[in-house]
Amino acid sequence: MAALFWHGEGRTLSEATTNIGELKRVIEHSLGQKGFANVRINNLEVAGSKNESWLSIAHFHIADRRFWEVVMCSGATSDKAKATVDEVVAMLRGLRFL
Repeated sequence: MAALFWHGEGRTLSEATTNIGELKRVIEHSLGQKGFANVRINNLEVAGSKNESWLSIAHFHIADRRFWEVVMCSGATSDKAKATVDEVVAMLRGLRFL
């Protein structure tokens, strides 16, 4: 049975990051290193696929350098979708650009 899991949290860009577009390019590269395929960027999200799951990382501006980041994953099974969200949230928290 298909499943959808998500995680959201407020984030702040560090002074080392010019803007959210730069962060999206770092995320795109990092997802590729983690084995995600079909990784793409558009105005709202960075998205890609892995293990029969589709991932979307959306960014919503709050104010100044603050934004809301939402990681969503739809997968063939709940285990795969949840594992993908957990993996990507850990990756995002480890980025030095935030």
